[in-house]
Amino acid sequence: MKREVYKEKVNTRDELVARIINSAALTKQERQDDLRRATSTVTERVEESIEVDGGIFEHLLWTVAVYWNHLHNQ
Repeated sequence: MKREVYKEKVNTRDELVARIINSAALTKQERQDDLRRATSTVTERVEESIEVDGGIFEHLLWTVAVYWNHLHNQ
Protein backbone atom coordinates (compact mmCIF):
# COMPACT_ATOMS: atom_id res chain seq x y z
CA MET A 1 0.00 0.00 0.00
CA LYS A 2 2.82 2.38 0.88
CA ARG A 3 4.44 1.82 -2.52
CA GLU A 4 1.15 2.62 -4.28
CA VAL A 5 0.52 5.77 -2.22
CA TYR A 6 4.02 7.18 -2.75
CA LYS A 7 4.71 6.02 -6.32
CA GLU A 8 4.41 9.68 -7.34
CA LYS A 9 5.29 12.76 -5.33
CA VAL A 10 2.58 13.85 -2.91
CA ASN A 11 2.05 17.61 -2.96
CA THR A 12 -0.61 18.18 -0.31
CA ARG A 13 -2.03 16.60 2.81
CA ASP A 14 -5.42 16.21 1.11
CA GLU A 15 -3.79 14.41 -1.81
CA LEU A 16 -2.03 12.06 0.60
CA VAL A 17 -5.27 11.29 2.45
CA ALA A 18 -7.09 10.65 -0.85
CA ARG A 19 -4.36 8.28 -2.03
CA ILE A 20 -4.43 6.36 1.26
CA ILE A 21 -8.22 6.02 1.12
CA ASN A 22 -8.14 4.91 -2.53
CA SER A 23 -5.38 2.42 -1.88
CA ALA A 24 -7.21 0.98 1.13
CA ALA A 25 -10.41 0.60 -0.90
CA LEU A 26 -8.54 -1.16 -3.70
CA THR A 27 -6.83 -3.50 -1.24
CA LYS A 28 -10.16 -4.30 0.42
CA GLN A 29 -11.76 -5.10 -2.95
CA GLU A 30 -8.85 -7.31 -3.99
CA ARG A 31 -9.07 -9.28 -0.75
CA GLN A 32 -12.83 -9.66 -1.10
CA ASP A 33 -12.33 -10.96 -4.64
CA ASP A 34 -9.69 -13.42 -3.39
CA LEU A 35 -12.01 -14.67 -0.66
CA ARG A 36 -14.91 -14.98 -3.10
CA ARG A 37 -12.78 -17.06 -5.48
CA ALA A 38 -11.42 -19.21 -2.67
CA THR A 39 -14.85 -19.99 -1.24
CA SER A 40 -16.99 -20.09 -4.38
CA THR A 41 -16.75 -23.85 -4.78
CA VAL A 42 -17.28 -24.84 -1.15
CA THR A 43 -21.00 -25.54 -1.57
CA GLU A 44 -20.36 -27.43 -4.78
CA ARG A 45 -17.67 -29.54 -3.10
CA VAL A 46 -19.89 -30.34 -0.12
CA GLU A 47 -22.75 -31.40 -2.39
CA GLU A 48 -20.47 -33.63 -4.47
CA SER A 49 -19.01 -35.19 -1.32
CA ILE A 50 -22.48 -35.96 -0.01
CA GLU A 51 -23.52 -37.51 -3.35
CA VAL A 52 -20.60 -39.95 -3.26
CA ASP A 53 -20.88 -40.64 0.49
CA GLY A 54 -17.60 -38.88 1.22
CA GLY A 55 -15.70 -40.74 -1.49
CA ILE A 56 -13.49 -39.35 -4.22
CA PHE A 57 -15.24 -36.63 -6.17
CA GLU A 58 -12.59 -34.23 -7.49
CA HIS A 59 -12.93 -35.65 -11.00
CA LEU A 60 -16.65 -34.82 -10.92
CA LEU A 61 -15.89 -31.18 -10.10
CA TRP A 62 -13.53 -30.95 -13.05
CA THR A 63 -16.20 -32.37 -15.36
CA VAL A 64 -18.74 -29.84 -14.11
CA ALA A 65 -16.24 -26.98 -14.54
CA VAL A 66 -15.47 -27.98 -18.13
CA TYR A 67 -19.18 -28.24 -18.96
CA TRP A 68 -19.90 -24.88 -17.28
CA ASN A 69 -17.14 -23.15 -19.24
CA HIS A 70 -18.37 -24.74 -22.45
CA LEU A 71 -21.90 -23.44 -21.87
CA HIS A 72 -20.79 -19.91 -21.06
CA ASN A 73 -18.27 -19.53 -23.87
CA GLN A 74 -20.64 -20.25 -26.72
